[in-house]
Amino acid sequence: MSTETVTLQLPISLYADLADLASEAHQDPVAIIAEWVEEVRQRRLWQQGWADLRAEVQKDGGFSPEAPSEEFVTLTRRSREEIFEAEYAHLYR
Repeated sequence: MSTETVTLQLPISLYADLADLASEAHQDPVAIIAEWVEEVRQRRLWQQGWADLRAEVQKDGGFSPEAPSEEFVTLTRRSREEIFEAEYAHLYR
């Protein structure tokens, strides 16, 4: 099975850095590039996950980053009390 290839032109200094990194890792330069591509893909998925979570929290009436810290403390305490009442209060009664 053959893999299709393309030629990538890099500045000599960049290729030298890539070759050094590959040599240090005892890997082929192509393997290093493949790792970087996968890392970028994973980072973007992670960032999108956080963006989705922030949007969901805002949609559900969550905390605004511009809100004063007192409001944050009040909301956090209220949430903690609700969780305690729903999940743990019966253990202490």
